[in-house]
Amino acid sequence: MTNAALATSATTVANDDAQKQRTYPRVVTPKAIKEGKNKNGTEFVSFIGEYRRRGSEKVYTMFHTASGAALASVRDQLKEGQPIRVFGAFDEMPADGERRSKQVFRIIGKSEPREQAAEEMQQAA
Repeated sequence: MTNAALATSATTVANDDAQKQRTYPRVVTPKAIKEGKNKNGTEFVSFIGEYRRRGSEKVYTMFHTASGAALASVRDQLKEGQPIRVFGAFDEMPADGERRSKQVFRIIGKSEPREQAAEEMQQAA
């Protein structure tokens, strides 16, 4: 195998792994919003979000984060106590000296209802 073939093969494997991560839609109500910058200077926002699971009336809370393009897509709707419709993936936040490891919901973008998304695609065509 040539070096170019190996590089292409490695890229394909990396992309396949990234595509296997499942995303979930959610309507979340942000509480205790905190904004900041990471070590690389990228802006991020984190908050405790309240949400309901499908078929349940119980309200659950979870730590949510958004940065980069995801943050830009939800920034205008991100107000404390105002529900927003998003989609994202579950990540593991590693433990450090102050806290235990915990699961977080990483927001990938703003979720659109299917009818509205279909209308926008027709208008773009």
